[in-house]
Amino acid sequence: MEVAARSYERLTPADLERIASVALATLDGIFDRAPIAGLYRDRLLLLTLAQGSALHYLDGTNGLKDIDVWAFFEGGLTKPFPHRKRWCVDFGPSRFGRHPDDPGYSGRRLDLMGRSIAVVGGETSQDAVRRWLASRATSAIELRKKPMFCLFPAGIFGERLN
Repeated sequence: MEVAARSYERLTPADLERIASVALATLDGIFDRAPIAGLYRDRLLLLTLAQGSALHYLDGTNGLKDIDVWAFFEGGLTKPFPHRKRWCVDFGPSRFGRHPDDPGYSGRRLDLMGRSIAVVGGETSQDAVRRWLASRATSAIELRKKPMFCLFPAGIFGERLN
C-alpha cells in the first residue's frame, strides 16, 4: 500500500458509497457511546463529503489527504449535537493508500464532524443546510469555501450542495 501525503486517485460514485457506509456505521457507534450524540440517532438530515476531499472529487487535482464528512442533524433538542468533536476512523485499505502521519491506520483517515441545525417550516434537508451554510457561523463560513456533495439520503446521493 502506498504511503503518501496525498493520493491523486480519482474518487468515483462507488467510492462515495463506501465513504457513506463507513460514516453511517461510525455514527451508529457514536450514538451508542456518546449520550448527547445519541439523542440525534433518528435526526440525521444530510451526510456530505466536504472540504478538500470534496474539492478532489470535483477536480481530481487537489489530492486526497484525508476524507472529510459532515453530518447535519435536525436541531430543536435541549442540547446541540457535539459540534466541536471530530471522530477519526480508518477508511481501510483502498487505492488511496495511507497518509504517513497516520500510523496504525490501514488506509486514509476519515474525519467525521457534525452539527445540529434548525429546519424551518417545510424546507428540505438540502435547503436547511444551505441556509446554515449562508450563516455567519465560523464553520459555515469555512465549509462554503469548497464544494460539498450529498452522501445521504440515497435520493440525493451525489448531488452538489453548494
